[in-house]
Amino acid sequence: MSVAVACDVCGGRHQELMFLSTDRLFGREGSFPLVRCRDCGLIFINPRPGLEELAPYYPQDDYDLYSKAAGLKDRSLEELGRLLGPRKGLIEKYRKPGRLLDIGFGDGSFLYFMQECGWDVAGVDFNQKMVELVGGELGVDVRAGQLQDAGFEAGSFDVVTLWGVLEHVQSPRETLAEIKRITGEGALLVIYTQNAAAPEARLLRDDWFIYEAPRHLYSFNPDNLARLLATAGFGVSEIAFETPLYYCQMNWQYFKESRLGLKGDVIHSPSVMDRLMVKALDYYRRAVNGRPWSSAMTVCAVKSRDAGANGDGGGEENNEV
Repeated sequence: MSVAVACDVCGGRHQELMFLSTDRLFGREGSFPLVRCRDCGLIFINPRPGLEELAPYYPQDDYDLYSKAAGLKDRSLEELGRLLGPRKGLIEKYRKPGRLLDIGFGDGSFLYFMQECGWDVAGVDFNQKMVELVGGELGVDVRAGQLQDAGFEAGSFDVVTLWGVLEHVQSPRETLAEIKRITGEGALLVIYTQNAAAPEARLLRDDWFIYEAPRHLYSFNPDNLARLLATAGFGVSEIAFETPLYYCQMNWQYFKESRLGLKGDVIHSPSVMDRLMVKALDYYRRAVNGRPWSSAMTVCAVKSRDAGANGDGGGEENNEV
């Protein structure tokens, strides 16, 4: 059931409708109002669809994902190192190996890689089958459902990671409050998410791949995400910006379908026009990559020394409307 909500960052109720968004990835029926908070700039779906309403938009038949999870220990650590080494390096700039929680762990490759690198890992994921597969493969503490229902003990973790997850949760504020509770003093929080301050977000509107309705309930910019983290007792230490080529490819896919009426898979069977456009977009990607107007960001935040395990970090009240 959809519920009208106040802004999850600032509690504001002054919102402007941007447009009605649809499921562009799978083409399922339904439209979702995308609004912008006039006070802090957070972009979010309002009314917000509940978990049961969202379930059909998360297909559970990704057999490739299941096969990866079922054969985790057969995967090459050298290959995983090339893919995941930068994430490990970023984390270990701040923390030595300790207790790490990955929220939304997908096929479990990051958990496996970090475990092999000396970390004591745990995970939470909404997909029950993935929890069973990854838990069985790695023999680690993995739990199904939302973080708030996982029941981890207070102060359990030194590092918490969310790789492309915060934009999916029902309430980022509540998720961060629970992360605050289950982390120790000085804990590191790492969040990878999209950057709604990217110019293509304004230019492409519903053709911006990253809005990804209705799975992405929220789209942050660096300022309102930092503000949200502060309310949970976390101070931003570093933001790394990037524009993945895949984002450019999907932006062109959506643009050519809706505005030019052209079909065809840009990634797997590109036409000559597709190749030329992606090459041009790659020049743009390289020009903006690493700058604050890139289309994605990885935020490192450290739990304040005076942030206790409980409380709301002094943030604004945010009641549903």
